[in-house]
Amino acid sequence: MKSLKFSLIFLLAPFLLIAQDKMINTSKFTYSPAFELLRSTHCNLFYAPSFKVNYLFENGLEPGAGLEYSTTPIHHDNGYTLRQLRFIPVFGNLKYNFRNSKKIKPYAEASVGISFNKYHIAEDIMPNNISITKEQGLYVYAGFGAKYAWNSNISTFLGLGFKGYKMSTNDLDINPHGLSFMVGFTFI
Repeated sequence: MKSLKFSLIFLLAPFLLIAQDKMINTSKFTYSPAFELLRSTHCNLFYAPSFKVNYLFENGLEPGAGLEYSTTPIHHDNGYTLRQLRFIPVFGNLKYNFRNSKKIKPYAEASVGISFNKYHIAEDIMPNNISITKEQGLYVYAGFGAKYAWNSNISTFLGLGFKGYKMSTNDLDINPHGLSFMVGFTFI
């Protein structure tokens, strides 16, 4: 019964938002759930749902904060085999919306924060000697995207950029990074 109610709410939510399009919206907060896909420089994929809350200023700036949960089953890095990788970055976000009166609106975006990382690690030469690692690292993201406005309250977006979960100057650190693709919705 609960799943039926949740399904009905989930299916009707976009129509309720469209029906409220004619109302004057005084809220300046934007809420952006998204799905992200990172193709690392080691050629494997990290999958991540994410959520951002930003405050929209009239000049196009949107400062805010976000949270992501990224995972992949296996990753090879610096002579190690990593399994059951889980990264939870918490970050500050700054987006700039370029002025455009059309339905498609380009933007630039950057995020910096801390990533809480957990994975099982084994050396490639000794794959049965496994240990669990928990660590933190510098999370960064920079990229561009475009929003398509369905109405004044909801838009979809696509983004492309560079992301890293544990950026450092030590080339022997475990630091998954690479090209990031993002798709999601923005609600006002």
